[in-house]
Amino acid sequence: MRGMTDHLTFGKRVRFYRERRGLHQWQLGELLGRSEDWVYRVESGRIPVNNVKMLADLAAALRVHVEDLQSTPTLLDDRGHDRGSVPAIRAALMQSRRLSGGLFDTRETPRLERLAVEVADAWGLYQSSQYARLGSRLPDLLADARLAAHEYARGDERVQALTVLALSLHVAAVFLRKLGETNLAWTAIDQGDTAASAAGDPSVILSLRRGVAHVQLGAGLAREAATVTLDTASEMPTNWWTSSAIALSVYGTLFLNGAVAAARIRDRSLTNEMLDRAQHAADRLGSDRNEMWTAFGPANVAIHRLATALEFGDLQVAVDLAPRIRAVGLPVERRARLRLDVARAYGETGQTDESVNHLKRAFRTAPEQIRAHEFARDLARRLCRRTRRLDVQELAVQLGAIK
Repeated sequence: MRGMTDHLTFGKRVRFYRERRGLHQWQLGELLGRSEDWVYRVESGRIPVNNVKMLADLAAALRVHVEDLQSTPTLLDDRGHDRGSVPAIRAALMQSRRLSGGLFDTRETPRLERLAVEVADAWGLYQSSQYARLGSRLPDLLADARLAAHEYARGDERVQALTVLALSLHVAAVFLRKLGETNLAWTAIDQGDTAASAAGDPSVILSLRRGVAHVQLGAGLAREAATVTLDTASEMPTNWWTSSAIALSVYGTLFLNGAVAAARIRDRSLTNEMLDRAQHAADRLGSDRNEMWTAFGPANVAIHRLATALEFGDLQVAVDLAPRIRAVGLPVERRARLRLDVARAYGETGQTDESVNHLKRAFRTAPEQIRAHEFARDLARRLCRRTRRLDVQELAVQLGAIK
């Protein structure tokens, strides 16, 4: 459905899909446990829907994807001849050579050392929010990794090839989720989880399970994401997570994803438990690091405490946390998301100037990332109605929030 309602505001998109289902406003309200007046105010643009769980519930009630409601902008040109297009990435994900077009024709078996460097580069592009560049790299990286896993059939080389394939598919999955290509993200993370299990390295397995939970969250399956988190942790060897900096990082990041999932199913006790387990790992690690591209440490735990406070609507908690979080040294993607969440917290508590300033900083930090985020566009539209500052109007135009 994406594309057919892109010209409509969020509220008008809700109305479009509600009427397509043949529902009255009071009927949609009943499905959501809300009043008819609440639906009316959403559709008329008088109140925002900027809670991820409510977005997911609304999409489920209307029988559409969250992306249909958000009208997520396309980060890549979706054209078959474009090496960075979604069709090119889709072709690289096909396990059948026949379905991959000419992608494998004349392709030579790559050296594993070079592939490892290319995987690290891909994750670096993702963490620096350079999505267009990452999109252009992924088709060849995925094809080379798949070819390596096919050609290196024995011993340590086999394990290395499967590890490279798993980590390539992981970065592809989180990138595709960012694009709103949920089905392709499922394909990538499923294949990556299979490759990780075959490689047998607990760190890689945990990393890919973190990716599974991440994709499930994007698909609105928060309960399943919470279950994956708990099940994966219980399957790890006793005290393995304390064995190295990598183990602490992937273990802790798994629980950060799990905490968000628990918040979205409104389980405050489980959310706090997951955050505490992540905090325990961060305290043992001692500082913020980027082992296996996790950006894990005390700062990332604090970022997730703020994010889950927003999920629960604990706005004062989020505002109190905001000035205490130091994200210096974290990847661009983490810093930009923190600034967006801080802007949302200030915006929800009526601190317009603070909200504007943090939203501007988020956009300067990672333009592609923030431009693609519905919460950023929604916040910019609301800020435009509160203030006549010209910089707010300009920012809203740059974000695609207004014309």
